[in-house]
Amino acid sequence: MLKQNRLDQNLSLRALAERTGISAMYLSDVENGVQRPADYTLRKLFSELALPYDPALLWQPEFTLHPLTQAILDYRMDRRDAFFDDLWRRREVLKAGCHYAQFLLAEWIVRISRGENREARVYQLRDILEAAGSALRNQDQQWYRLYRGIHHKALDEIEAAQSWLAGAEALGQDEGTQALIRYHEADCLMRLHRPQSALLINQQALDQFSRNGYFVRAIHTRIHQADLFLNDEPATAQTLARRVRQEAERFQCPEVLLMAEERLALAAFLLDQPEAALTHAQACAAVIHRMPLLIAGALSAWLCHRQEDCRFFINRMEAEIQRKHQSDVTLCWIEALVRQDEKQLVELSLQSDPLAGPLQKKLDQLRFQTLVRLGKTELACRLIEQAEL
Repeated sequence: MLKQNRLDQNLSLRALAERTGISAMYLSDVENGVQRPADYTLRKLFSELALPYDPALLWQPEFTLHPLTQAILDYRMDRRDAFFDDLWRRREVLKAGCHYAQFLLAEWIVRISRGENREARVYQLRDILEAAGSALRNQDQQWYRLYRGIHHKALDEIEAAQSWLAGAEALGQDEGTQALIRYHEADCLMRLHRPQSALLINQQALDQFSRNGYFVRAIHTRIHQADLFLNDEPATAQTLARRVRQEAERFQCPEVLLMAEERLALAAFLLDQPEAALTHAQACAAVIHRMPLLIAGALSAWLCHRQEDCRFFINRMEAEIQRKHQSDVTLCWIEALVRQDEKQLVELSLQSDPLAGPLQKKLDQLRFQTLVRLGKTELACRLIEQAEL
């Protein structure tokens, strides 16, 4: 710790020796842990380096973010939080020492992994870390670039995310970290509607996670594979989601189990299995509030003539739309369907909804059937042309 602070202040051993009256050879031994100086000598050194006097700083072990990154790769968020809580208690010591940039990086990684992507503190930390980038070395720099990419992806800034992820991939050869980078690269490609490329990168990540014993991460990666198949091969997505559910039960991963239920709900809805879709949606809707799931739940309940359940999902949709200030096109169309409001059904029939995700084609089919039932054949034909059904 003393050596790093001396180097940060551009002080040579000789210069510090001259200032303190301590021999350069003895100072070198102190920096390397060979000698433990007396209290008055330590006070002189701390004073000269403008550090608060705390002998524990001198003897603390080499600081590393490895326990944090390992917890993230293992998908052990309890260990992530415990590690950061310990860092937070030591923040003043770390700030006084030479590890403050690493502490800020740890806080930033934890906040992003908790989903606090749009919080002011996350943006503040990003700016600080960008200015202090040179203070991060080796693996820390790689994780900074990785989470910079993840942050941009969470903000739907996909091109920027790809650039930062590519920069992270160029640093280091740790297979676990490389697999996590590829996992997020595949997600970027999926959002850019490049499913074949996404599937290839996703499979590489899955192989690396499995080969290195990151089994929970491998399960998450298989969830992404199910997402890749939802649009064009929902039966394959359903098979993958069932396998994920079995693995989640085996490894006791309740969060992943809920994610599998969500994919099973979407796949069943796309396969015209409304009763199964409703069962799966109800199994996870208390925790997962993503719009495609709520749409599938509401429409499946309506198709099953379960009005109370339909209203439950509609209410959840309203709450999410208000909370995130999102589009309400599909919500209004479903409410019109429930009320049999022909005028509004016609008015909303040609409006697409970016929140529908993989359900957009299925929604268009339901809208087409509704328009035909209402005798609006010309409008139904326009919908076919617009949606390329």
